[in-house]
Amino acid sequence: MPIPRILHQTGKTKAISKELEVYRDQLLKLHPHWDYRFYDDAGCRSIVERYFPSFIPVYESYPSPIQRADSFRVIAVYGLGGFYLDLDMICFRPLDDLCAYHCVFGVEKTLAVDEAKRLGHRHAVRVANYMFGSEAGHPFLLHILEMMVRASRRMVKREEDVLEITGPGLVTRAFFSRQERMRDVVLLPNRDRICPIPHCRTVSCHFGDYAAHRHAGSWRWQARDGGRLPAPYGRLSPSREQIRAICSELRSARREVSLPEPICILGTHNDEDGDGLGKVFDLVSPVGKPVKDTKKLANRKVLVCGPPRLFTDRISHRNINVVYTTFESTELPGSWVSAINEYYDYCLVPHGHIKSVFEKSGVQVPITVIDQGFGRYVRSRRNMGMERGFRVGFLGVPVGRKNLIELYHACSDLAGEIRGVKLVAHVFHSSHTTDEYEIAVIQSSPFVEWSEGRLSDDELGKWYRNLSCLVLPASGEGWSFAPRESLYLGVPTVLTDIPVHDELITSGHCKVIPTNGFEDARFESGIFGKWRRVEVEDIRAAILDVYRRYGHYQIEALKGSRWIESRWSNERLQQSILGFFSSIS
Repeated sequence: MPIPRILHQTGKTKAISKELEVYRDQLLKLHPHWDYRFYDDAGCRSIVERYFPSFIPVYESYPSPIQRADSFRVIAVYGLGGFYLDLDMICFRPLDDLCAYHCVFGVEKTLAVDEAKRLGHRHAVRVANYMFGSEAGHPFLLHILEMMVRASRRMVKREEDVLEITGPGLVTRAFFSRQERMRDVVLLPNRDRICPIPHCRTVSCHFGDYAAHRHAGSWRWQARDGGRLPAPYGRLSPSREQIRAICSELRSARREVSLPEPICILGTHNDEDGDGLGKVFDLVSPVGKPVKDTKKLANRKVLVCGPPRLFTDRISHRNINVVYTTFESTELPGSWVSAINEYYDYCLVPHGHIKSVFEKSGVQVPITVIDQGFGRYVRSRRNMGMERGFRVGFLGVPVGRKNLIELYHACSDLAGEIRGVKLVAHVFHSSHTTDEYEIAVIQSSPFVEWSEGRLSDDELGKWYRNLSCLVLPASGEGWSFAPRESLYLGVPTVLTDIPVHDELITSGHCKVIPTNGFEDARFESGIFGKWRRVEVEDIRAAILDVYRRYGHYQIEALKGSRWIESRWSNERLQQSILGFFSSIS
């Protein structure tokens, strides 16, 4: 069920400050057709009574108003669905895209190791409660409420206690304690968004790309009022019998909600694989349980990421088998077609063009398009000077269709026109190259920086950021990871006009290498369809244009960086996979 378009906010009274009015006006401007609901103290209590009346003893026992607000927001979203936002959230983009999810929270910040240990958290990531959204009745919200009930007898002596009893500390523990069971709960990451408040200025206080928290902290009391809690003590805590009864009610309600079925993810890649299929495996693994072999399993749903014919000895017809794969020319090999039709019940591909190729090649099982997302690496300031030369990047496997040899010759030809031109090539493995002699020449060339193997996320992000531009002159591509990642990091990106890059090309943020007709697509020992012909001169001209108009392409890359993050996300990939598996039987 999609998240309904309802916005929830609360304040002690309906009168709010001028500053908060500005934030609310921005929220309403971005969501003109959404249902906006504001609750004062009386309205909050009414919602609690309506959707969770047995919680009232806990609600009234809280010594601090912020604790009642913390519990109210969970109950309101549980009962009605929609998005809750603190009044001091400044919204940047409409939330409509997130309505496709079931339940979505955001990373507040990453705690220092010592602080996480002191607070008793097993994970350094802290989950925010200043903004979140959910469909009505989601079991994760019931789990949060149960944890609130169990913690309700704890004394509040410091502001930190509030955070751990009803605030983000409790929500964080709830998230990580149910992460494996409730895989449809999305956590929007924050690796590099800086808090907008001058005295904070750390990577924190955001809700993905959608909003930022100004953390006005009007509820805090330790720095004012003599450090006294601004609410009377002496409220009666719920009895242990009441707590047991409320928790039993919550567990019963949670059992009535159906959870996504577990997915078995066949282990198709190892830690050394860093190419496209290896990255897809890493991205989809969080939605299921990795298994090495499914031959002995029955009545399971199995996801296989990779070439379909390579893993038929590890799957069984007693399960529902789904292959997520791609291809790089206009015709599948017969071995692929027969493997898909014989061993798999469904096929997933990353692009509409790939689906067309599969259908025309004779694949008979249902084919669904699910975009693969991209690797989101840390964005930081790039060195855009030319002190280290004009650094032309290549990333991939150096097989013939990637045209690394043609790129090398283009860079060699440019040595007289671009002072300090360098070809910076990182390949994931070079064991399947089509011309080992040419590759050896490239590796030994004085203007080439060559590296191999799988890189960590931090290492790959740094590799991208040290480029002047990334050039991908491929004749055929099945995925589109590298250009999305480089553009996201603000690196000028050059790529060929092949179908899987359509969205990138039409965005206008990349430099396009024109292709010149078609040529036979040679895979291993056969020819399977066609792919685009790419000429050295066209690669050369494209790089030279980027060099001569570097300011223009750098501006386009920065625009593209913001465009990319709103166009694709790994969270959407994972939720699409979960949604697909929920729809099949």
